[in-house]
Amino acid sequence: MSLRFRLNLLISVMFVTILVLGTVLVIFNARRAVLEETQSTARLALQLLEVAYASAEPSGIEALQERLRRQMGSFESARHLEVVLIEGGREVALAGAPPARGTAPGWFARLVAPAATELRRPLRIDERADTEVVVRADPSDEIDESWDDARPLLLLVLGVSIIANGLFYVVIGRWLRPVERIVAAMAGIEQGDYRARLPMFELPELATLASNFNRMAEVLERSRAQNRYLAQQTMAIQEDERRAMAHELHDELGQSISAIKAVAVSMGQVDSSGPVRSGAATIAEISSHMYVVVRGMLRRLRPVLLDEFGLVRSLENLVDGWNDRHPEAFCRFNARGELGDLDDAANIALYRAVQECLTNASKHATATEVAVELERADGGGVRLTIADNGVGFDPATAPPGLGLLGMRERVEALGGVFVLTAAPGRGVVITIELPVAKEPSL
Repeated sequence: MSLRFRLNLLISVMFVTILVLGTVLVIFNARRAVLEETQSTARLALQLLEVAYASAEPSGIEALQERLRRQMGSFESARHLEVVLIEGGREVALAGAPPARGTAPGWFARLVAPAATELRRPLRIDERADTEVVVRADPSDEIDESWDDARPLLLLVLGVSIIANGLFYVVIGRWLRPVERIVAAMAGIEQGDYRARLPMFELPELATLASNFNRMAEVLERSRAQNRYLAQQTMAIQEDERRAMAHELHDELGQSISAIKAVAVSMGQVDSSGPVRSGAATIAEISSHMYVVVRGMLRRLRPVLLDEFGLVRSLENLVDGWNDRHPEAFCRFNARGELGDLDDAANIALYRAVQECLTNASKHATATEVAVELERADGGGVRLTIADNGVGFDPATAPPGLGLLGMRERVEALGGVFVLTAAPGRGVVITIELPVAKEPSL
């Protein structure tokens, strides 16, 4: 639940509470007013009837009825009342009519209507004591008047609540809009976009937060730039050492092994005795094996083809050698676009990435198919995609090993993007994108 939704929900509850309390107050006042009006009208009518009865001549029930009717006819509020004369159990209407249906809504009438008001006054006519006058109040007119008075107030409270709630919704959304930008900028920092910056907001608290965030992003960006520079320098030194060691092995150890093998062959040709010839053959065989081992070391330290024939030819040779050593699997390599203008750092990074992935495919993934795609990206960079059909893994529960971590650091140090997609039973797909820094022309 977002902060904006919570605030608007709180404000909505507050306005609904105000509306309910206002409605209760209006109904309470209207109910009290209706009750007082009906009771006062009924009492006044009863008093007028008593005056008429007291001043009437004792000339019979008919004359009394006529006098009471004239008295109620002169009473303006008689329309709110029903006056009957009960004589011998028989009711005779003197004034008023049955309650009419009012114009107020039913719910308002039910809430405002008071208890039935009925006033009785016994009369003594012709020595009979079973005669009485009854005044019953009809509150429908008072309820309608109360509704006419309360309706504008209720509509005003409802309208103010709706308008204020909508206004607060818009204002809070505007105030909280910077928070969305802050969250988006923090998500960018989390994903490695240290160039994200926040503008200076109008609210002082958010402006302070934006200033601190921008300083933090600047520090992180400088730190990442320094780390990339140190990583590039470290890898450059490492590759230089590997190149120097490869040259030493090739020039010194390789030539020495070749010389030993040549001497052993000569010994076997010069001395044809059994022990000497057998020993010379053994020395020649060991020398050949050592030369194969040295060549493997040279290939791992520094691929000679990379310096002589470029990246594509080196990767073809690497893939062919892997296919020869792993007959149970097959690696397909495809290169598209101009790839001969990459610098040495990009060449060695891409070569090491393919080398590491092929090693993982045979050692950990038990893959039977591997696809290596190298192409020129749309933005001018280079994209390398390596996919296998191995057992895969869940990156959330099984973090990548040191080989993949080193591959990621090497790519990011060159300003590239490293994306690993893996799932149990669905193999592994690695995508690398590097910007192109062309080799300087001589």
